[in-house]
Amino acid sequence: MIIFYFSIMARRPIKKRTLLPDPIYNSISVHMLVNRVMKEGKKALAYKIVYETLKQLGDAKQQNPVEIFEMALKNVMPEVEVKPKRRAGAVQMVPKVLTSTERGQAMALSWVLDACRKKSSQSMVTRLKSEILDAYDNKGAAIKKKEELHKMAASNAMYAKRPQFILNLLSGQGA
Repeated sequence: MIIFYFSIMARRPIKKRTLLPDPIYNSISVHMLVNRVMKEGKKALAYKIVYETLKQLGDAKQQNPVEIFEMALKNVMPEVEVKPKRRAGAVQMVPKVLTSTERGQAMALSWVLDACRKKSSQSMVTRLKSEILDAYDNKGAAIKKKEELHKMAASNAMYAKRPQFILNLLSGQGA
């Protein structure tokens, strides 16, 4: 019996795929939103939904819609993440500071879209528009999700390597 240890031990480093900006607004975050709105490979429909949403956002706030969207993402983006670790037979939720903005941005996008998909009786364009406006105004389901995550991280800060750093970060004092 031959055991293949090579596939586990000798892996190549994973190459990070770079996203090109979307063709109209020239923004990578808009392209990330399009990719996450897309279902079953229907990218043209996803572009239609996102561009109509951004157009309505610009009309509603009389500002650049990409700036509104990026500010909403920044408001929803968490400072820390909580990962389960098994220690001494118990599972502890250990908070970790998010060093890469890409992970925080991905979490924020998924929260905004989850909140949109939970709403009903409206078109996706109006649901997405209302959720982005709520995130821009620091309210809504995505902001609530971020606050719950921060509360959980604060209550489990004792399990982190540097608990005071986590608490200072969450209280707004910085590092």
